[in-house]
This record gives sequence, C-alpha cells and structure tokens, in this order.
Amino acid sequence: MSYETLLASLTDGVACITLNRPEVRNALSRTMVAELEAALASFEADPAARVVVLAGAGDRAFCAGADLKGAGDRGTTLQARESFGGLARILEAMARMRTPVIAQVHGFALAGGCGLAVGCDIVIASEDATFGLPEITLGLLPLIVMAPVLRAAGTKRGLPFVLSAENISAREALDIGLVSRVVPRRARERNDRTGAARGRLESDGRRDRQGSRVDDPGHGVRQGLALPARADDAGLPVRRRA
Repeated sequence: MSYETLLASLTDGVACITLNRPEVRNALSRTMVAELEAALASFEADPAARVVVLAGAGDRAFCAGADLKGAGDRGTTLQARESFGGLARILEAMARMRTPVIAQVHGFALAGGCGLAVGCDIVIASEDATFGLPEITLGLLPLIVMAPVLRAAGTKRGLPFVLSAENISAREALDIGLVSRVVPRRARERNDRTGAARGRLESDGRRDRQGSRVDDPGHGVRQGLALPARADDAGLPVRRRA
C-alpha cells in the first residue's frame, strides 16, 4: 500500500514505517495520523511482520509534534476533537499490539512526536535526539501523551518532565526511563552499514539518511531476527499472536 506522508515496507519480517514530511520536521498532519493508524493496523494483521520499526525522514527530527498550520481552522468542536483523537487511538493501539514496535529517534521528538516515540515498546535514540513536551507553555496539559510518558518514567520522574516544558537530551531521557538505549548517530555514508552487519544492538538505532530518504531503517533489526530461531528458547517473554 502506498501513502502520501509515510514510507512503508516489509522485508524479512521487519516492517519499516518512516514519517516522511522532513520539510516540516515530520509534523503530524491529519493525513499522516490517519495513514500511520492504518499502517500500524495493517502490519499488526500481517503474520509476516514480526516487528515494526518507526523512524523519521530527514536530518532534523523524528517528529516535531502536531502540524499547527491551520490549527485555528479545524471546523466544529467535534471535528477538532477528531483531528487530535487520532494520535490517542494510535498510542492506545500500540500498547495493545502483539507485534513489537521499535522507535528509532534522531533530532527532535517533541509534543505528540515525543509521545509517539515513548509509546513504542523499545526506544533507540541517537546522541543528538532531543525530547520535550512544550504544550505547558501554551497553558495546555499534554494529556494525550501523558499516559505513555508516565507509564515509562513513573510519576516521580515523568511528571516534572511533563510540567517543566524543558527539552531533555537523549541521555537524560535514558536516565528517567523514556529511552531504552542511546547510540552514536551513524555517518551517512553507505559503507558504514558494514558496522551494523555485526549484529550489535547499537545498529538497531542507526540508519543511513540523505535528504528525505531513509536507507533501510530495519537493517539492524533483521540482523537480530536472524540470530535466534525462537525467543522463548532463551526463556524470554514473548507476545504471541492469537
């Protein structure tokens, strides 16, 4: 299936979804939210998809939050509620998915983009990643994204992050539990891909980027999938498909 605002592929069990609006730092438009909801549902229903990797196109951001262009012209109250409600449905759906979702975060992950990243099962952040919830500066509580943030960080560490509106680095996000691992940002040259082929976990968070194109963000994940035949053979908990 082709999308207007996403790049999607499925190779060797790894489904890759790339937010593809780099000119606006992959801001969440109504179209992108609807397409992301559909893409996640499609891969969840596909038995060939063993893991989903969520990434952002371009050099500047994973996702800078909601696209505020035309924010004051969202029609009726119900239409405005629907335009923001799509992200809430996505976060709820990801929490219930049997297929694991891995976020590969670089650059800015702000507002809804922060919630989208933190709502994934595993978050691999590059050293240049920045996380933040600026809504409080507008007199708003980021209610939609508070659930995954507080679930990951807990109230004592997560609530100060929500209420301060201060951006934090990838290392700080790791310290409070929003991030699973921080890795060096990979060089853009193709020949650096050989390092990812060694099967190290760090390669999951690295990918080649040039302009709006992302070169195979699921490459490192496929390396890991090729290693064990069954995760439960190692005594690991596994979410099974019905």
